[in-house]
Amino acid sequence: MDPDQAERRLRRLEDRAELRELVNRYCLAIDDGDWDVLAQMFTEGAEMAGVTGRHEVVGQLRSIRSTYGRTIHAATGQVLDFADDDHATGVVTSTGQLAIAGQTVLCAMRYVDDYERDAGSWRFARRSIRFSYALPWPEMAGAMTADLPVHWPGTEARPADEMVHQ
Repeated sequence: MDPDQAERRLRRLEDRAELRELVNRYCLAIDDGDWDVLAQMFTEGAEMAGVTGRHEVVGQLRSIRSTYGRTIHAATGQVLDFADDDHATGVVTSTGQLAIAGQTVLCAMRYVDDYERDAGSWRFARRSIRFSYALPWPEMAGAMTADLPVHWPGTEARPADEMVHQ
């Protein structure tokens, strides 16, 4: 094998490991409310949760998270496509256990991500969430069969989000 090719392959494996670490650290930072660490995971112009900008994204996530009690987020898988050495896209399958409005809510979701290498580290440039289901514990029996499997406490039930990789 050509030494340059071996070096490129090794670098790509290191990139994959760093991106997997990024999504796992995101789960921990959200659960722990570690906003300073979370801010470092996003590019300056990041987009998520309807806002643009690193600090705006973290502020929005902090606001949403402030309405929850304990949470447990778990990234269960990640598929990556590299555009070049500094840009990639990915889909992260995840589950969540959330205390919302005095209820335990279970959810399955996919994060659709754009990543950029920024100052030598991979960061989120854009992140969106698609929910397969989000249901209070007593409604979980219908998670896979209900027509309206996304039912946050205090809201009307609605269909699952489209699971299209965009």
